[in-house]
Amino acid sequence: MITNNSSLHIPLTYVSQLTPDVSTRLAACFILIIIFGIIFNIILILVILSEKKLRSITNAYIINIAIVDLLIATTVVPFDIDFMLRGNYPYGTILCGFKEVLFLFTLPSSVLNLLLLTIERFASVFFPFKRTKYFSKRIVLISILCSWMYTINVGLYPIYINGLSAITVIQKTCALKFSIEFGIYFVSVNFLLPVLIMTGLYFSLFLMAFKYIKKSKKSKQSNCFQRNLKVAKTSFLLFINFLICWGSFIVLALSNTLCNGCHSREITWIGNVINYCHIVFNPLIYGLLNESLRKAIFKKIYKPLC
Repeated sequence: MITNNSSLHIPLTYVSQLTPDVSTRLAACFILIIIFGIIFNIILILVILSEKKLRSITNAYIINIAIVDLLIATTVVPFDIDFMLRGNYPYGTILCGFKEVLFLFTLPSSVLNLLLLTIERFASVFFPFKRTKYFSKRIVLISILCSWMYTINVGLYPIYINGLSAITVIQKTCALKFSIEFGIYFVSVNFLLPVLIMTGLYFSLFLMAFKYIKKSKKSKQSNCFQRNLKVAKTSFLLFINFLICWGSFIVLALSNTLCNGCHSREITWIGNVINYCHIVFNPLIYGLLNESLRKAIFKKIYKPLC
């Protein structure tokens, strides 16, 4: 991606060429991310769908996150592997636009789904007996559809504004041109703002939990609270995973842009590896730390062996 109407850009040839040894090692990392990302996310989706008791409101958002991760693993990462190994982009403007739009789509889609999950967990802990009112099946379906509509339009926005001329293949490198204003909007609204909101929600949630646990009694309400809190802790780890993977990538990309491509090519690509790791860690975190889901996964794995 590059910006127009500005002198701030990353020299494209600077990030495209790597030594054969480095590119092979990084490509191996990408391939492992694709393999494990596809396997873990498919297992997560199939287990949730196959067990009636797991078809909850929370897990509807988890499935949506897993679908987005699968989309990234199957359509975005392979382009990066090909480009890294070749050192150039040979496929023309149509596939270039497809690749770049998908990449723009991934950040807002990931963060918006995680924000919806966080809000649902917040409501479950603070208003456990009113959750179905705020998060009915209809509301959840509408929220998921709206998230897809928004994120697809964000990815297509540079093409809406500049037409197909926004897609450029310069020096055998694929890029999507957009203004600095859109870049600021993209990072602010699709990363900084949701992160601040989620940080505030989790701070309030765990502050309440700390106060509640100190004076809690063994009651039905206490058990419900603790059960919802346990799931909220798992969603918090998903948030931390997102923050580390996407945050490191965004900080690196912004600093590289501001210093006009001063980072080494290896660091630039390592930033991509760290970013894509969330594809693998998301299903692992939720699948292993959610007790009901973990039992269902082990049951599916060990049942054929018995």
